[in-house]
Amino acid sequence: MRPRCSAVAAAAAGTALKRQRRTYAHKLEADDSVAESEWKGQLYSWKSICLCTIPLLAFGLGTWQIQRLKWKMALLDDVNDRMHRRPVALPLRVTAEEINRNEYRRVIVHGVFDHANEMLVGPRSYESEPGFIVVTPLVREDGSRVLINRGWIKRELQDPKLRPESQTADPVTLVAFVRASPGKNKFTPPADPENKQWFNLDLELMAKHTGSQEVLLEVIQPESAAAVILDARSGIPLGAPSQVDIRNNHLQYTLTWYAMSAITGAMLFYSLRKPPSAAATIQRLRSRAGRDL
Repeated sequence: MRPRCSAVAAAAAGTALKRQRRTYAHKLEADDSVAESEWKGQLYSWKSICLCTIPLLAFGLGTWQIQRLKWKMALLDDVNDRMHRRPVALPLRVTAEEINRNEYRRVIVHGVFDHANEMLVGPRSYESEPGFIVVTPLVREDGSRVLINRGWIKRELQDPKLRPESQTADPVTLVAFVRASPGKNKFTPPADPENKQWFNLDLELMAKHTGSQEVLLEVIQPESAAAVILDARSGIPLGAPSQVDIRNNHLQYTLTWYAMSAITGAMLFYSLRKPPSAAATIQRLRSRAGRDL
């Protein structure tokens, strides 16, 4: 009688164990179903869709910077070619189109400075020292005028009387760069010609104020360091260096945007990846526990 009871009890225990396993499996499936539903809800949410635009936008900006890099390299080659051509005499009349086409071309110009209409633009700093840019009309042989950016002076030398050597009345011959009209900055206050306050190189207004052509030339400073030091001590403005340094940071911008695209893309993939099933998680934990024992 006992063996039969034992068999019945074992069968009942086996049935209960199977039922328990099925119940546990159903519970795991239910948990997985809830987790998958939550994951899909997160995956197709507006928040996730908006986050997906970040790596795409960064990649697009990186690609755009590559195009800008190609453009800047072509511009630098063009400017370098113009700077190394031999200087030519500046025509008496120059059109805006010719100015833009020949920017950074070296030209020779002859005339007499009109110091009475000298304009100080600034403040501008040079090697962390405050000062101003000196712009003076040059009266040419036919009576026409062009604007000359003579260079930078210290703030202490604003008064022309303190730099008499820069106020020569003799005719001068200059070698200068042709410069296009600088763009206006909307954050810079407007000029006040009546009070001799110029905050930027407003070529149109300066030309109108002095009766000059809208032509801006930038004097090239001597290549000799001793001559530069002597000019600075004498109050003669420091002109532009013979080699103009045009910033080209597009390669750095390209790498930065592509790196940002890769990083944000990886972060997005990690945050939106499908969670593992409960059974797989339990199996992984068991395997890890077995290795640790």
